[in-house]
Amino acid sequence: MASDSKQSKYLTVYLHYNGLFAPKPLVYLNAVVVSICDVDFGAMDFKDFNLFIAKLIEGSCDNVYYCTRNEPLAEGIRRITNDADYFEFIETGYSDEAGLRMNVYIDHENEPVLDWADDEGHYFDEDLDDDKDSQLSDDIPYEHEADDYIPSLDKTIGDEFLHRVSGMCKDINDEAETDEVETKNGDDKPVYPVHNENQKWDKMVPILGMRFSNPMELKNCLTNYAVKNGYNLYFEKNDSQRLLVRCCKENKNPSCPFRLWASWMSSERSFQIKSLVDEHNCSRVFKLGSIVTYKWIGMHFKNQLLKNPKMSIRKMKAKVSTKFNLIVSVTQCRNARRYALDEIEGSLIEHYGKVWSYGEEIMRTNPGSTVKIDVNVMPDSTTYFSKMYVCFKGVKDGWIAACRRVIGVDGCFLKGICRGQLLAAMGRDANNHIFPIAWAVVEVENKETWKWFLDLLLDDIEMGIGHGLTLISDQHKGLIEAVKERVPAAEHRQCARHIYANFKKSFKGEQYRKLFWAAAASTTQPKFEAEMNSIKKIDPLAYEHLMERDPKSWCRAFFEVDRACDAYENGISESFNSVIDLARKRPLITMLEEIRIYAMERMYKMLQEGQSWGNLKICPSIRLKISKLKKQQRFWGVIPSGIQQYEVRIGNDGYAVDLNNNTCGCRSWQVSGIPCVHAVAAISYLNRNAEDYVAPWFHTAMFLTCYNHTINPLNGSSMWPEAPYMKPLPPQKRRLPGRPTLKRKKDQSEMESKGKTRHTISKAGSVNRCSICRERGHNRSTCPTRPADVASTSRPKNKKPKKCKKEKGKVEPVQVDPVQADLVDPVQVPAPQVDPVQADPVDPVDVPAPHVEPVQVDDPHPDVDVPAQPVATRQRIRKYSERITKIGLRRKVLKKEGSTGHNPMVLE
Repeated sequence: MASDSKQSKYLTVYLHYNGLFAPKPLVYLNAVVVSICDVDFGAMDFKDFNLFIAKLIEGSCDNVYYCTRNEPLAEGIRRITNDADYFEFIETGYSDEAGLRMNVYIDHENEPVLDWADDEGHYFDEDLDDDKDSQLSDDIPYEHEADDYIPSLDKTIGDEFLHRVSGMCKDINDEAETDEVETKNGDDKPVYPVHNENQKWDKMVPILGMRFSNPMELKNCLTNYAVKNGYNLYFEKNDSQRLLVRCCKENKNPSCPFRLWASWMSSERSFQIKSLVDEHNCSRVFKLGSIVTYKWIGMHFKNQLLKNPKMSIRKMKAKVSTKFNLIVSVTQCRNARRYALDEIEGSLIEHYGKVWSYGEEIMRTNPGSTVKIDVNVMPDSTTYFSKMYVCFKGVKDGWIAACRRVIGVDGCFLKGICRGQLLAAMGRDANNHIFPIAWAVVEVENKETWKWFLDLLLDDIEMGIGHGLTLISDQHKGLIEAVKERVPAAEHRQCARHIYANFKKSFKGEQYRKLFWAAAASTTQPKFEAEMNSIKKIDPLAYEHLMERDPKSWCRAFFEVDRACDAYENGISESFNSVIDLARKRPLITMLEEIRIYAMERMYKMLQEGQSWGNLKICPSIRLKISKLKKQQRFWGVIPSGIQQYEVRIGNDGYAVDLNNNTCGCRSWQVSGIPCVHAVAAISYLNRNAEDYVAPWFHTAMFLTCYNHTINPLNGSSMWPEAPYMKPLPPQKRRLPGRPTLKRKKDQSEMESKGKTRHTISKAGSVNRCSICRERGHNRSTCPTRPADVASTSRPKNKKPKKCKKEKGKVEPVQVDPVQADLVDPVQVPAPQVDPVQADPVDPVDVPAPHVEPVQVDDPHPDVDVPAQPVATRQRIRKYSERITKIGLRRKVLKKEGSTGHNPMVLE
């Protein structure tokens, strides 16, 4: 079976065949496309899948490739050659990125497709990452940066230290030069080749006279040689001074002549192959025994485990079989995974040990910058990394000089081997694009870490307690409390997208959505109240829910008027998080270096971009908004009132515009700093240019002033200065309460955006309505006003029938013959002792009671009052298995006592 888990939906496969692959860019041309959505591919293996495709296309399908629907062909193409590849194909199809949709391509011409993909530099045969950030999907557009302004984040790939634990260092499977061969010297002595340990693993071959630095290098070379060719080599003699290697043990194939002898050289400190018979007459084997160690497997999978630390043992075993044509045990893979992770942990200790040196290098090359590193010191003097804050001198000077006093703050998770969260503060430049100000790495996002981050940020940007400052964030409780304590004078806006995401959980529907966004975008208080009253008429609870969220933080009608920013969402921070998505998978210092290089290169490119605008007075994105408003202003009528004062009307709507004070009755001009449609209509009435009335924050001069500051470059990691502090260890692992989740819980809107739509209406979160009293909260089965003659249609879930409670001090009544009951005084005569086995008869419910004729008996005690006998209660009916067990116990007791004539099935 290709997949052990039962999938709830079938995988939709788009089969492309009868076409042709073409390179640069890699495409599949002139294809016939067939959609297959009713076949359970998860129940097939590679052989069944191949036969199914061959029958469908009525031809051979030796070369089968696949790719997800949302990936470029050159980046996501993979080949299916065996069960391991097919298993990965199914797992990728059911992943979150694929969305149950996969493209399958048939190559009929045996083209070098993967080589073409390698030439384009985008092919990676690795696992895809599931853990994407939350993208709040909605029809309301938000401001974000175009892709033209986003440089790549692979600038530090050449630094060996930074990428030692990032999964991007040079793999042992990569191509390298061949073994080095020295030339002969003047004495005509033979000079033997030197082994190159960086050579590709499947190119390593033992050569007579080859020199190694130690025996371990030779053993690794022989292991690669054996795996490549399937030779069953074993070490007959193996110690620190000598090595004897043969092929096939005597009990298997004694005729294989291969023999290798190696020992230390006497003239130099090199381990050399002294004799070699490189001949084989044995067949290929797939189980190589002890020569393939778990360390060898772990070293080959180290980079893959860096990118996917949660790789399963089963998947690793399948990859070993696919890549090396080798059969290994589950135990070997488990030990290899543990060994590789231990190696990574040791590299992490070295990585975190250079944190102080990295901070010293920043302070040396960028004087005036702020770098704060906090560590946790244990009672035994052990030091663990806690958090780190970075703010460069050129960045904060550029923000202070020419950026609006609006900052978006947000946190995001780190996805690589280093866990934690990244806190970032983003500004807005004159072109309404992101301007990174400061960033910090913390263990967890809470009130204390946000207070620490805000204190450092306010000191750098010289804003004190926040007078004249606006902060935009999500609804994180710790951040909200930290802003109240540290920045009490600042205006704190909350992202309306997060407000609506929480609102939609309880109040769904298109009507709610349109009314909410109309209320959030309203710029006057009467218009806001009108929209909220419309919501109140539909459901008062929805109105109360939104009013409890403080509309002053998410509605434009209550925003400050001197900030030149009308944003009610935090799209700037979301844009930055998406830009650094790849960097967040890197270790700590590597990620910080990628962000620094991104900010440094961006400031230079933005300066060049601004200089290319020529004589433009305002930035291009603002000019685009003005041009759209000019098209809309023709529908408004302008009535002059006084000097530079006008009344702009359309139908029943009218607004007063004052061009002297740059104000409009709708407040949009005062809030955003850009003339609204009413102001543009009044300006056009005077035949003036609306760009002259834009706030100075959006001028090209401000843009150039902002990016005129730079971040100075740093030296490589090998040249960083040593810091006189104790090197910190990686942060201690935090275990959250409860069972850890493997995947993030996604909102329904995210699932729909990826094609995972429902085919039935979900009743989750809906409130039942009773069909009798028409009230909500219950159904007709539990209705308190239900008449007795109306039958219940259902029983409440998880409600078991009540059992009869036993009162303490009372004995359960037993059914007794009334004739026998009158003969014995229950007070003076004790109850007779009865055998427990005999006293547990078969339940009388299954056997009808015998008919007893009433008999008149003289009362021997007429003066004694005999209490009335209680009615027998209904006993539980035993299961069939319980009855058989009781009968078996009786038979054993009777057999032990010697009573064989009694039938245990007969009731007494």
